[in-house]
Order: sequence, then C-alpha cells, then structure tokens
Amino acid sequence: MTFKEIAQRFERSESGSDSFKIFYKEAFNLMKSDPQNAGLYFVVGVAAQTYVIKYEDQAVDPDFADRAKSTLEGFNKRLQEALEKSADERLRILGEVAVDYEWKVDAF
Repeated sequence: MTFKEIAQRFERSESGSDSFKIFYKEAFNLMKSDPQNAGLYFVVGVAAQTYVIKYEDQAVDPDFADRAKSTLEGFNKRLQEALEKSADERLRILGEVAVDYEWKVDAF
C-alpha cells in the first residue's frame, strides 16, 4: 500500500477516531516498507495517534472532528507532493509540516 492510497482512504472516511486509528496504523506500517521516507509517515502517524489518544473515549463535536480531519488531510497532501521531490525538498517539507503541527495546530 502506498502513502497516496492511505491518504485517499483517510480522506474518504468519516471524521471519527476510528479513521484516525486506521490511518496511523497504516502510516506506521508504511515506515517499515519505505524506510527512506519513514519520517514523513511518522509525523502524520503521530498526529493521528495523538488525536486517538486524546479523543477516542470522548464525545467530540462534529465540527471539531471535521477540522482535525481537514488539518491532517492538508498535511497528507503536502507530504504526497513531497514524495515526488528530491530528498532535500522532502526534508524541507517534512520540517514545515512538523513545525505547523507543533506550533499551529491546537486540535490534536
């Protein structure tokens, strides 16, 4: 399975924590088969895993869940584009996504 397939499946899924859980497990598994790009998969996998840890056993406002899902979808699109670029560009984009996740995302 490719990252593009994983990201598309997540995009078509509901906004619930089960979708985030499936996504992070698939992203972490992809790290094993594509270790050269493991950092890209790790950063979005951790984001999805954090969402699950924080919200799996809670009632979440649907608008909040949709915003969180949309944020992760945005990260995924950026990383899909990165996968088509040189190693230096992939690293730069990964850094941008990591900074955005750490400093600009408050949903998860």
